[in-house]
Amino acid sequence: MRRVRFFFLLAMAGLLLFAAGCGPKRPVLYPNDHLDSVGMQVAQADIDDCIMKAEAAGATARDSGESAKNVATSAGVAAAAGAVFGAIMGNDVLRTAGASAGAAAAGSTVYEVAKSGDPASIHKNFVDKCLREKGYEVIGWK
Repeated sequence: MRRVRFFFLLAMAGLLLFAAGCGPKRPVLYPNDHLDSVGMQVAQADIDDCIMKAEAAGATARDSGESAKNVATSAGVAAAAGAVFGAIMGNDVLRTAGASAGAAAAGSTVYEVAKSGDPASIHKNFVDKCLREKGYEVIGWK
């Protein structure tokens, strides 16, 4: 049992380090006439400008409150399911509920960290609109 727990914690730590190494995503531009005329260096400066404008307007790239809510919801649902399962199977209800909640919170945390490179949709929309107004065509985020 200790070996399984050790390898689980090791895998979680590896995933967290991997996700932390992934930088924030940025817009990818279609090579239209405007991009061809200004060049990539100016385009990157324009992207930075639009990102700063989004942040200044309150359209932050991260929505940490949403992530925390998702982790708490997963843990709560799992605790309730674990309590029901423990009651039906005759196991220790509190232990089963606690283990279920802990596992769900850990899994949800890993998921939230893994997707943490994705900017909030309002941030993406703001930056996309800003770049369109400058003459660029955003085809996605990478």
